[in-house]
Amino acid sequence: MRAFLLATVVMLAAACAGTPRRPEGAPSRVVVVGASVVSKPAPRGLVADVFGDDEPRDVVAREGAAALRARGYQVLGVELTPGPAPTVEQCAAMARQYQADATVVLVLTRLDLSALQPLGRAEVRLESLVVGPDGRVLSSGERQSATSENLYRAQTDWRSHVRQAVIRTVRELP
Repeated sequence: MRAFLLATVVMLAAACAGTPRRPEGAPSRVVVVGASVVSKPAPRGLVADVFGDDEPRDVVAREGAAALRARGYQVLGVELTPGPAPTVEQCAAMARQYQADATVVLVLTRLDLSALQPLGRAEVRLESLVVGPDGRVLSSGERQSATSENLYRAQTDWRSHVRQAVIRTVRELP
């Protein structure tokens, strides 16, 4: 019994240590905006047929909010925008509207699923932008990830690859 408890505590500590926390002095109250210039991929396999209603911007926004909460941010709202990212002025206005410290914009700019079925891999490119309520850009960047999963769902469902790329991008935000 003691060995089980010890193993549980060690695993819990390792899991908590793997999630980078919000840096000191970084904005704590944020609004998340999910956007995508990528069209919705065609369903692949049974899992995607059953659960395939999500648009890419929905997945980016939902997973971005979850990843930010896991890092210690307080997410005041989640917005979706069709097409490209909102302008810096629109982001600043959104932060003021929600009385947030910043607006975090995540834009899916590329989703290459050509190696999904044979290898369980996808190429995902995300752009990120963090804008304060005064219109100051606190952070911006682009991240390209080659994601790889061995599970059946990951080989047939693009969402798990987008989720993995969003989590990696959010870890790099201030």
